[in-house]
Amino acid sequence: MQTHDGTQRPLPSTYCPFCIDNHKLLVVEARATPDAFSLSNLIPAGTLTIAVHDGESPCPSASNSSSDWYSIPVRNLSTHPADTLFRELEFLAKHLFLRATCRPGASGYTVFVRVYLIPNDLPNVHERLRCRPETVVKEGRRYMQSIIPLIEQNDALWDADEAHLNAPQKQFLPSDVDNRTMAEIYSDLPSPILNPPTNESTAFSHHIASGGAIWGLKTTLYGYQRHSVAVMLHKESSAHPVLDPSHIGVSCMSGTHCYIQPSTMSVLRECPTFFPARAGILCEELGTGKTVMVIALVLASASQLPDPEESLVDERSVMTPLAYRHFPSAEYALARDRAGLGRRAIQRVPSLVELLVHHFSLAKVTTGRLTFADELEASHLWPFIRANRPFYHQYNTELATEALKRSRRRIPNLSPRTMYLTSATLVIVPLTLLGQWKTEIDKHCHDCVRYLIVRPSMDLPDARRLASDYELIIMSDTRFRKESKKNTTEKLYDFKSCSCPCLAGSRVPDCHCPDDPDVTPLLRVRWKRLVIDEGHIAGNITATINYFVRQLSIQHKWIVTGTPTSNILGLNLGRTIDEQESDRHVDLVETVLDYPHFGSPTTTSPSQDDGHYMRVWGSYDSLNLRKLGTMIGDFLAVPPFHTDPKCFTVHVSTLLCDRRGPRPGAIDVLSQVMQMVMVRHRIEDVENDVLLPPMKHDIIYMDLDNYALKSYNALQAAVAINAIDSQRTGPDYLFHQRNAKDLQTTINNWSQSLFWSSSDILYNVNDICRSADTYMRRAVHREPGHEASPEELDLLGQALKHAAAAVNDDIWRAIQPYPDVPFNVSGLDPAVVEAWTRTGLRRDSRTIDFMHPDRLVNLRSLVRKKPLISKDGLVEEGNILKRNEKRGMALKSISSHRARRGVNRRREMVKEVQETIGVLKKRVERMDLSDDEEFEDRQHEDRVNQVTSTEAAAARVRSSPLSGVKVGPSLSTKLNYILSEVQRYSGKEKFLIFSNSLLTLFQIGEALSLFEIKHLRYTNEEQYLLREQCITTFETSDVHRVLLMELKLGARGLSVCMIAAQL
Repeated sequence: MQTHDGTQRPLPSTYCPFCIDNHKLLVVEARATPDAFSLSNLIPAGTLTIAVHDGESPCPSASNSSSDWYSIPVRNLSTHPADTLFRELEFLAKHLFLRATCRPGASGYTVFVRVYLIPNDLPNVHERLRCRPETVVKEGRRYMQSIIPLIEQNDALWDADEAHLNAPQKQFLPSDVDNRTMAEIYSDLPSPILNPPTNESTAFSHHIASGGAIWGLKTTLYGYQRHSVAVMLHKESSAHPVLDPSHIGVSCMSGTHCYIQPSTMSVLRECPTFFPARAGILCEELGTGKTVMVIALVLASASQLPDPEESLVDERSVMTPLAYRHFPSAEYALARDRAGLGRRAIQRVPSLVELLVHHFSLAKVTTGRLTFADELEASHLWPFIRANRPFYHQYNTELATEALKRSRRRIPNLSPRTMYLTSATLVIVPLTLLGQWKTEIDKHCHDCVRYLIVRPSMDLPDARRLASDYELIIMSDTRFRKESKKNTTEKLYDFKSCSCPCLAGSRVPDCHCPDDPDVTPLLRVRWKRLVIDEGHIAGNITATINYFVRQLSIQHKWIVTGTPTSNILGLNLGRTIDEQESDRHVDLVETVLDYPHFGSPTTTSPSQDDGHYMRVWGSYDSLNLRKLGTMIGDFLAVPPFHTDPKCFTVHVSTLLCDRRGPRPGAIDVLSQVMQMVMVRHRIEDVENDVLLPPMKHDIIYMDLDNYALKSYNALQAAVAINAIDSQRTGPDYLFHQRNAKDLQTTINNWSQSLFWSSSDILYNVNDICRSADTYMRRAVHREPGHEASPEELDLLGQALKHAAAAVNDDIWRAIQPYPDVPFNVSGLDPAVVEAWTRTGLRRDSRTIDFMHPDRLVNLRSLVRKKPLISKDGLVEEGNILKRNEKRGMALKSISSHRARRGVNRRREMVKEVQETIGVLKKRVERMDLSDDEEFEDRQHEDRVNQVTSTEAAAARVRSSPLSGVKVGPSLSTKLNYILSEVQRYSGKEKFLIFSNSLLTLFQIGEALSLFEIKHLRYTNEEQYLLREQCITTFETSDVHRVLLMELKLGARGLSVCMIAAQL
């Protein structure tokens, strides 16, 4: 047994096999024998060292100087109180999981046990090992999981030398504590390795990696981008078997290697292999150019047609319309006959031109065909080649099998389903990224690249055009879900012979047969590749995308995402190594501290083992593992995880999410699974090619405003009183496992209060103050044994004190019903303040004047419309606004009122975006007229008008009632910092502001509108067309300098290099 410092400590036992069995144990010889289970044929794993005769006289057998090793006894165990370890060894030896020999140490206080594992692939004994009862297998696995982690490897101990008991030992199955999170395991994955070529296609991948040209791509890729594209091509082309990642390699005492599966503890001499799925996850860091990598992958294989789907019972020959209708060979005659067309006479043999058109359509080349695309399109053969789209017939084998069972006399005559082969790639993207993909394709590709952007309202082309006219088809996920509803595949087998005429001057059919409108044409195409951009949505086991993908015919599938799961976020590019190590250190400290388990989805409890703390993977980790397993098994269809839906759970998730911490080998298995499917470069390898300026990551600490602090303390007081009054037990306790949802809401409120929050129920401080004496009395007079500690009584007193301070503050109470952040206002007439503020406080009851930003904006708009309005007029207008708002509040809640204001704000933003696009169009027109005198005259006129309007506006402001008014800081220190930074730098830099809270984004947007800073919002509340326009506007506009983005939307579709500050 190994201690925390690596030294050996004998396992305690009350059972000595040499004493109990009267020294009559059988001697075991290690030389080869005809028996398949002889020790020489087994795996020498290592040694168990067991302490015996503790506090008693030594074992008499120790005086025997023989070097013999004895078998573990199997008798008397039922009557003797045997040690658990020996009982487990006896069971495992009896049922052929292992063999064990033992020998006493020279001192008589130690027994050495050699453990020989029986591999499941031992020759000539497969039936005996695989036909054991299920109860025996289950019990054996449990015992193996108990014993194998205890096996040590040391040559001296293998020879029963007690002199090396205290020396550091090597374990057979390493079980070092590994507290890495899923994100850290992901970050530690090595950069992908390009395996040696095995065929022409894999050789082409090496050509790409070494700098070879890619047809249609005008952008020069960085080295890491070329390497990723080459690895993806190699994965698609290679048929070489790969090792099963659920097994890990270990060393034996003999120096040889074997493989063990940590989930079952089964041992093999050779690791199982399987054919890869030819799919994967491209999960490079955010901002490293994943889109251009996908485009390069598509163009590099744009000449390669996919193979038909494999079938064991159905022969699927690839044909062309020309050959199917007119060629006399037996292959095509059989296809016509099987489709029910009969054997018709062929008029003549194919000409050389027809053979050329046919073979060119079926050619499977890695490069070259598209190189001469321009010449081909200019030739008279191009219309024939374009119309001669290859296809194959797919028969419904399940229906044929059922019909054959009903009628055993003859094979039923069934109609085929026509599947068109295409080298095109179908790309599914979020709706807001359609425009971004078009921009990227235009930016990186030559004009010869043909692509289709499927807009939400457009009709899909028919299957023949989809298969022949494009290299890339970009479709939104919402449109993909819409197409998934038209999935009546039975109608595809309603085969009708094409009787369309041939193209003039040829025998190539000019087919215009209509597709069935009730079935999407996506189901009639054999796709070269499917790419899901932002593909972590494929981790949802109920996703419509996963269901529909299983119905499509696809050769290769790729998930493209910088965030494979919500716990794996690639945001390290540009960060310094010190920052990354600092983050990792903080995470480690948080995981090893002994926090109480409150049942939160993100809470984990540490497990202690020999002085080491072990991180326990909780429900949040389990959810992310389930998503990863769904991507690998359900979407990518990696064989071992696809054939058995429980495979990932059994061999990966269960090992990691053990209640005592990850089992030995669990982290290695997860790393191997990730490495098998993921294509991702380490940050240091990316920065070897692209030297980016370091991303400055500052944490700004600031104090809360006094009124914000009262809200925060009021919320803290409610939580503290709940903990003390419930005595931290029962369902009334907020941190009880049943209250996980309420706890998450409280945590979100805490987070919001650090920016600015309000409560129409005043955080229950009124009820708290009314029941203050009751809370204190219950805490003081508890039952014996449950008395409140002095610290708890002091905390309760402080909580009641803070609740009382909030209740007695009239201004704090007045601003709580409204979610907006109030601003200090000075220089405004008190009567005007009372008319326009929402606080409702008279002048004598307030010390500071507060107004909400929307009221200030309305006030400013009024003065601009009526610059000569009097003070009495302002008061009257403010009272009218109050009455209208109260009338509206009587009909709708505050949240509905805020939603209506949000709709108005979105309408304004739509108008601003459209105006900006109009300005950009005019700018382009002016650029075209830049040489004309008319353009110069227009510029001069615009400058004169601008100066005149500015002077007039300044004169009106000086004479208005608001001329001396100043809007001071808000009551949110975070908002003040953001406004300060934006006002200071927005003239020359752009800002991207993230927040997980829509309320926070709304509050920031109101403040920016107050200070007339043009900004855009990118949240799920905006329509997709507006979001798409927002991205374009933000990237091109010189006016809109700030983009407010919902955190979960990340940086999708943004050119991050344009942004100088992210908050």
